[in-house]
Formats: sequence, structure tokens, C-alpha cells
Amino acid sequence: MIARRHLRRRLSQYGALWLGAFVVTLTAMALAVFAARLPLAETADLALPAAFALLGLAVVAGVGITVTRDVGLSTKSLVTALALLLILPLLWAPVLAVVVTAAIAGVSVEYSRAYAEFRIVVSNLIYPLVAMLGEDPLVNLVWQAFQVVASIVGAIASILQVWRVVKPWLYGPDELEEAS
Repeated sequence: MIARRHLRRRLSQYGALWLGAFVVTLTAMALAVFAARLPLAETADLALPAAFALLGLAVVAGVGITVTRDVGLSTKSLVTALALLLILPLLWAPVLAVVVTAAIAGVSVEYSRAYAEFRIVVSNLIYPLVAMLGEDPLVNLVWQAFQVVASIVGAIASILQVWRVVKPWLYGPDELEEAS
């Protein structure tokens, strides 16, 4: 049996992690590029690996905590599978922040080594799937689809996280209990 409360908590933490990674990276990039006038590519080369490492540790910690909890094997398996499935959209959050900063600054993000390596790794992961379906022009389409899907997953996760925080302010505690 799946422990729904535990699963909801992990998904909520995923949403908070996605939103936090995006906002923190966007803030750091904006301060570095616009306030300190540092080059975007070099700043991204520092910010992205740090963000990837922290997000990776957070995912490993979340799965590790689930594995040590007193929940069923099905819950542990589902949380692990979701972590593997959602890791790329999660890692897209800081990359999206860098892309947004580059777009606002009017600078090309492709000069960032960390961004280029991220694209190469993701392409290497999805290329075998695309190769089974067709030809090389499909790779660019799949990359663009990945960007859209990862952004949508992150946006939905973020909206749900923000809604959890805002809902008690909109409805009083009495109204929330009545709605339950």
C-alpha cells in the first residue's frame, strides 16, 4: 500500500525545491550579471554546478529519508521512481534561471561551459530514445520539448507550493476545516 501522505510530502518538497532552485539561481545570476557586471557565461559556470550539486544532494537525501522511513516497499519504490523521473525537470530549474537572465541581459548563454555540458548530457540521455523513433532533426525537437515539459512540470510544482502557502491567508482556519 502506498503511503499517500508521505508521497504528497515528497512531491510538495519537490515543488519547493524546484521553485527555490529557480528563484535562488535567478537572484544570484541577476545580482552577479546586472549589479556586479560579471560576465554571464563565467557566472553561469559557477552557479550551475553548485546548483546541480545541491539539488542532487537534496534528491538523494529525500530518497534516503524515504528508504529509512517505516513505509511500505511500494511507497519507497514509487518515491525512488519519481525522483529518477523528475530529476531532469528539477535540474532544469537553475538552467531556466540562467536562460532567463541571459535573455534579459541580451547575452548568449551558449558560451557557458556548464550550460553546454548540461545540454550534451541531456541530449546523450534522450538521443537513444529519439534514435529509435527517427532521424537527427528530431533531436532538436525533443530538446525543445524537454525544455517545455520541464518548465511546465516546474511551474505546476511551484504553483502548487505557492498555493499551499497562500490558501490559509485567503481562507480562514474555520473555512479550511469546513471545506475538508
